[in-house]
Amino acid sequence: MIIKVSESIRISDKFAEIGTRTIDSRNRITIGEIIRTSKRVKLYKNKLGEILIKPLIEIPASEMWLFKNNEALKNVENGLKDMSERKISKVEPESK
Repeated sequence: MIIKVSESIRISDKFAEIGTRTIDSRNRITIGEIIRTSKRVKLYKNKLGEILIKPLIEIPASEMWLFKNNEALKNVENGLKDMSERKISKVEPESK
């Protein structure tokens, strides 16, 4: 659901106002206490000047294949779930 405020600002109900910040003399704001899980963010700006800050978590390029392969990712997720539920025991590989 989108709420229109004064016909120029659209606020999605998936977002909640979390506070107000003052821009300092060097055009900076602090948000560290809000975003503790990420050291990098992606910034978006619309034609009204509204800014969206999206936290990012980076992964090595060599691991990107996993996130592009839905079947492999699902297998890893299932394996991690089974491990957390102690459904997996250690198996030694067969010798050739």
